[in-house]
Formats: sequence, structure tokens, C-alpha cells
Amino acid sequence: MHAASVQELGNEILATARTDLYLSMRFLDVALSGLSYEVSPLITSTATDGNSLYFQPKYLFSSYEENPILINRAYMHNLLHCLFSHLYLTPEQDEELWGLCCDICVESIIDSLDVSPLRKMNSPLREQTYAYLNHSLKLYTPARVYQCLEGSIFYQQNLPLLLQDFHIDCHDFWPKKETKKEGHKKQQEKWQELGTKTKTNMETFERRAGKNAGHLLETLRITQQSSLPYDQFLKRFAAWREIIKVNEDEFDTAYYMLGLSLYDNIPFIEPLEYKEEKKIKHLVIAIDTSGSVRGVPVQKFLSETFAILQHSSSFFEHIHVHILQFDTVVQDDSVITSLEQFKAMTESFTLRGFGGTDYRCVFDYIKKKQESGIPYPLQGLLILTDGYGTYPEKNPGYPTAFLLADFLKETPGHAPIPCYDTIPAWAIRLRIDERSYHE
Repeated sequence: MHAASVQELGNEILATARTDLYLSMRFLDVALSGLSYEVSPLITSTATDGNSLYFQPKYLFSSYEENPILINRAYMHNLLHCLFSHLYLTPEQDEELWGLCCDICVESIIDSLDVSPLRKMNSPLREQTYAYLNHSLKLYTPARVYQCLEGSIFYQQNLPLLLQDFHIDCHDFWPKKETKKEGHKKQQEKWQELGTKTKTNMETFERRAGKNAGHLLETLRITQQSSLPYDQFLKRFAAWREIIKVNEDEFDTAYYMLGLSLYDNIPFIEPLEYKEEKKIKHLVIAIDTSGSVRGVPVQKFLSETFAILQHSSSFFEHIHVHILQFDTVVQDDSVITSLEQFKAMTESFTLRGFGGTDYRCVFDYIKKKQESGIPYPLQGLLILTDGYGTYPEKNPGYPTAFLLADFLKETPGHAPIPCYDTIPAWAIRLRIDERSYHE
């Protein structure tokens, strides 16, 4: 067959698969447009580099003739690798195991989706693998699966069969570790944006998407890393409040000036003396004071927060901010009601604690305060931490953000900051570094 005809037929088959996926999962509309199609005789099945979906003609044509669902699953497999940014993650020590973990993650998602174009693969080994992992994991990510399988007897005994069962695509076109630099930054940002749009679509139509799609939604939530500067990130916790201020947006100056000219300085209409603005007033900032956290980064964080509060139009003049210090218990609760108080605290801040880290104590403390009748208003909870500790299982019901202090890993004697994997799926997450402050 002529090369042009092979490409044309391959495009037609993959376009059909894309349509099948779209009709069953409308929330994937923008993501499905993220890959073009290319022939590649260098692979045995399918592959992606983040730009194109490559296919081996013989595999594509024979698989489609055998069962079109095989092509649908291969398409979805490659697409999820891109949406979850698997191409841009740094592999662990064993690259073969790491690749297998990425494949297990996406195949488990596909098997959980209750849609006809992606009929579940009934395999005894798959069921055994999921059962084994479910003893330790509630949600799969490559890093979590890697930790479960590395060195395990289950992995050592079943490696060839695991590769045969889960290895749907080829990873040879993924960016290599030494090349994951500026050249792939725009491509990664594209998939992060597509992932965010897909997550938003699913959150908007979550009930229509079906409960089984929740595995996909929750995985997207924990893999979408926020790259917002810190000041823009804080705006997420804003709420509407009425303030005493001339509302120029709803004031028609034409009638005002007409009255002044016709009736000797008597306006037809006076400007409104109040308006609603979306700003931040009530906030709780919890600082992890376990042994791995030191004073300089914490003081810098508070100083930057004060600077934002002082100069940003997103915050009310009168604030009510609780500064909690905690390790396994809440060590201190300081209330800040003015910018002057905040400034004084940042200049003379003293850490208390230095034990282990149990995030549950913060949520229990807030809950007890609220149940006791003591006013403890909050528009959101920010937790500055190195990421190590015991997390609560349930969503507290108010916006909660874990701020991973990236600068802590530069301090001698500290372990590297872990992946976002450790943070619960219901929480907001942001990696804080020098660029977060100054962008």
C-alpha cells in the first residue's frame, strides 16, 4: 500500500476512535484534539511524544479488524499518559518498572470507566494486580504504584506477565531525562492546560459523567500542579462582601451632570455609597513546625504574605488572620487583625514545636473551635509544610491548600520534597519557591 494511503487509512481509523470516545465522554472534547496522527514503522503498536499519536500500520489495521475497542483503548491509553504528564515526570531508578507503573495507572482508569467504547479487559492478572495494590492505595499514581511494587515478591514473580498485560504502547518517544528542559516546557504546559480544562468539564458535568469517571477526575485533581504566583493563588480564597465605597460601576454620570446643569447644582441621582467586592478577610495559616522546618523559610513566607496583604487590592483593609503553629498538636494560635500586627509578627516570629507532623490536629482544632461557639471564621486554610506527615481522610468542607515549601529541600539535612501524591485529592496544592513570590 502506498505511504499516503497508509497515512490516510490510519487517520480515518483513529478519527473514528476519537469520535467514539467523544460521544461517550464529552468532557474529553478539548483533550481529544491535542494529538495529530503519524505513521511510524519503528514501533510495534502505538506511541506518543506529546504532539502526535504514532501508529504501526500492521498493528493498527489488524487490531481494528479484530476489535475496534482495542484501538479505542490504545488511543485513550496514550491520551491519559499526556493528561497525567507521565511523559514529563522524572523516572525512578528502575525505568522499566516506572514505565510499567505509568501503564498500570492509565489502564486502571480505563478499566474503571463504564462506557461502551472502552469495555473492561477481563484478565485474572489484572484483577490480582488491582487487588494487591488496593491493599495500600486508594488512588493510583506512578510514584505510589512504584513504591508498592518495588522489591515486592508479587512484582518479581509476575514481571513478564505484567509487561505483557499492561504494556499497551511504546514509551520510546517520551522525552528523555537529560532532554526534559526548555524544549518540552511549552508542550508540558499545553497538556497541563488541557488537563485543567478536562478537570473543569468533569467537575461541571460530574453527575452526568457517571460515578465511575470519578477515578479519572480524582487523578486529574492530584496531577494538576498549580503554577500560579503566590499572590494570584491567594485570590482563590476571596469572597463577596459589601463595603462603604462609591460604586462607580453602577453610577450613571450623565444623569448626575444633567441635574447639575438644569437645576442649579442639584443632581438627578446620587452615586451609590456602597458596593460589593470580592476580597479576602478571614484566613487561617497553619505552619508545620516539625523538626524538618526551620525559621528562615517560614519567616520569608510570612513576610511575602504580609507584602501581598499590604499592597494587593484583593484584600480588605481590616483582616482576621489566624496563624497556627503545629507539629502533632497545635502549639500556638495567634490572631492578626491589622497589617501592623502582621508586620510585627513577621519581624519577631518564633517557632514552637519541632516534633513529628500530624495534619489532623489542625482540622480537629478548627472543628472544636467552631463547635464551641467561639467565632472562628475562615475563607480558607493554608498549610505551609514540607509535605511529610499524616493527612486526614475526609474533606473538611472548606477550601484547604497545602503549600509545599520547595526551598526547604535546599537546606542541608533535609529530605527532598515528595511528590504531590502524598496530598489528599480533595485538597488544593501549590509548590512554593522563589519564583512563586516574584512572578
